[in-house]
Amino acid sequence: ISILIDKGKSAGSRNENDETLNAMYAQRCDEWVCFNKALQSFWLGHSERFNHYSKKLLENQLGSHNKSTILFYAALNAFRGVNKDARRGSKFTKAKVEYREAIYVLGPLAELSPLNYGSKVYLLQAEMLALDRKDQEAKSLYAAAITLFCSSGYVQEHGLACELAGQHYKRIGEVETALDFFEQSKRCYMRWGSQMKVEFINQQIE
Repeated sequence: ISILIDKGKSAGSRNENDETLNAMYAQRCDEWVCFNKALQSFWLGHSERFNHYSKKLLENQLGSHNKSTILFYAALNAFRGVNKDARRGSKFTKAKVEYREAIYVLGPLAELSPLNYGSKVYLLQAEMLALDRKDQEAKSLYAAAITLFCSSGYVQEHGLACELAGQHYKRIGEVETALDFFEQSKRCYMRWGSQMKVEFINQQIE
């Protein structure tokens, strides 16, 4: 803004400033495109495509909200690739690394704004506990995450938390509870307007 309102600059300086502004605008546009493509890839289940865009984003100086969002989804994306019954291998190791990086950034933000970021921390902690087979503790944190997502109005992430809780309960053999969470997830995705996710949950229920 200061560049635009400074009328004391020469024409040559204005041209240089125009070029600087154009470069900054192009970078912001590229960041916006990558950010949205990363999120789209996550929700479509395209793990490697998400990794491509998230890596590109994290190489730049992101704002705290965008960085925390990408790290949150990067950790969840890594958890997706792990066989929770195996608990070993490169994917298991990567999930733990992604988790630590996300918690390092999200933890302080959750203290400042529990409603916006606490839900994300709880969900990541629940997934980590599920990976470590600490099933009872995981249950408590899935419930805490779901409660906060519901209060904050993030309907798609509320649906995601219910979906992941359903998968956890299904894995440990508590089928009725899993079905209840899947139904909650489906209602959230219907409100969000994602027929693709509704169909995915229907497959989980079947």
